[in-house]
Amino acid sequence: MKTKIGITCYQNTLDGQSYYTVGEKYVKAILDQGAIPVIIPADEDASSISSYVEMVDGLLIPGGEDVSPLQYGEEPHPSVILTKEVKDDFEKELILQTNRQSKPILGICRGMQIINVAFGGTLIQDIPSETEEYIAHKQAMSIRSEATHTVKVEENSILYPILGKQARVNSYHHQAVKTLASGFRVTARAQDGIIEALESDDGRVFAVQWHPECLYERYADFSGIFKKLVELSQR
Repeated sequence: MKTKIGITCYQNTLDGQSYYTVGEKYVKAILDQGAIPVIIPADEDASSISSYVEMVDGLLIPGGEDVSPLQYGEEPHPSVILTKEVKDDFEKELILQTNRQSKPILGICRGMQIINVAFGGTLIQDIPSETEEYIAHKQAMSIRSEATHTVKVEENSILYPILGKQARVNSYHHQAVKTLASGFRVTARAQDGIIEALESDDGRVFAVQWHPECLYERYADFSGIFKKLVELSQR
């Protein structure tokens, strides 16, 4: 039986019509590893979460809007103008229930941020205005497959056998992990110190700030991130 990986999606309006949407590349990245993507709509009805958790073997939390600062007890910075409370609440509960079932979780970009918040961490709301030195973390959306800055990867991490001690990545964010959640450790940083990857102490939850789903067809090493999620989900 093929491994089933849940991927969250959310309601969006396009051309006056409402849709539940998720990026094609996330779905393809799971299919390319021989697993079955299960699309999980994040909505106000949290009663279905336990059923979704039972249905899947692992979970992928993709990128998207800013996580609301209200989720970690702060008021929003002026740059934080697109948040979705329902999505925040749903994904937090989905993450916690999946973890309680000892099923693996991969977070990408926003996914990494909501994982950190779900387990009690906080975020830098706006890197340019809240840090003294920083590199460009938000490249043009038209070059999503371009690797534009480097990250240093920690040894004895999930990422090290996949990417080695340093990797070039893409970048589309202005928020980042600030206070790391208890039970987690940093596994990669950018040259300016911004946290670019984390994993739980037990290795079941791991996340990256960049977008490997946009890179792996051009830079094959990044497919190892999705391969690792599927492998963990088979145990």
